[in-house]
Amino acid sequence: MKKLSVFILLAFLFTSAAVWADEVITVRELKRMNIIANSPVKRSELETAKKIILNIHAKTEEGVKNGKGPFYAEIYDKNGNLVAASSNSVVEDNCSIYHAEIDTLIKAHKKFNEYNLAPMDLTIYINAEPCIMCMGAIMWSGVKTIYYSVPSKEVERITGFDEGYKPDWIKEFKKRGINVYGNIESEAGEKVMIDYVNSGKEIYKPTR
Repeated sequence: MKKLSVFILLAFLFTSAAVWADEVITVRELKRMNIIANSPVKRSELETAKKIILNIHAKTEEGVKNGKGPFYAEIYDKNGNLVAASSNSVVEDNCSIYHAEIDTLIKAHKKFNEYNLAPMDLTIYINAEPCIMCMGAIMWSGVKTIYYSVPSKEVERITGFDEGYKPDWIKEFKKRGINVYGNIESEAGEKVMIDYVNSGKEIYKPTR
């Protein structure tokens, strides 16, 4: 009888954990969690995103030590496999468009030999909100979901980078069927950017 009771308890616990992981968090609930979102998300997917983004912050920091900019992105397929990844290389390659998202998208397009990435059901994870250029590039790529960490207003406040003009971009992405979730593990991301600035490295933007 005791063994049966233990089995029932364990079964209940495992079932409860599975239900909790598959719980769908609404946009309103995400807002209360201080997460920017245009669509609901499964709790398990959000937890996975947090882990990936924390790892991305560590990789961003490592990239900075090797001459890269303070931005980094990764693209995963629907099965959780890493498809492409890249740091920002604007200064290293002396090209204004070599942002992390652009470099990563280029690698993904080359991997699949396809201009339309939509059939692959890909997700991009970024240590910061996409700038005006990267926002457009992601929209045209066919990537279906975006998770980002530090919001643009904080990027600009900390670093002085010009993120560009993006009116209601998250709502516009919703209209186009692209899910967006932001402000995820942003404190860790802000620290990397503060360290970049304090190190005296270049804040790259055109003169006016």
